Amino acid sequence: MAVEFIRAGFLTAGDQPELYFFSVAGEQVVVGISGSALRRFEEGRRLSREEKTDLAGLLLKRQIEAGTTLDSQNLFIRDSELARLASDLGFPS
Repeated sequence: MAVEFIRAGFLTAGDQPELYFFSVAGEQVVVGISGSALRRFEEGRRLSREEKTDLAGLLLKRQIEAGTTLDSQNLFIRDSELARLASDLGFPS
């Protein structure tokens, strides 16, 4: 299955999540990272745009491999998931 990163952005309302847009088999898919979870995680260090894209991409990869429906409920990273993905990628906490 062809997957390609397209762009990143964020919402200025509510939790102010960061959004990562991918093309998956020709369909646009959005992975979100909770703004408040990201702020808590980044208290000791800042994540680069590339590191955040890697987090979003890893979640997307795992959801595709698991056969999970690629919808917003399954593609939104919150506190515990953020810590787990960051650890799996070897990012210091």
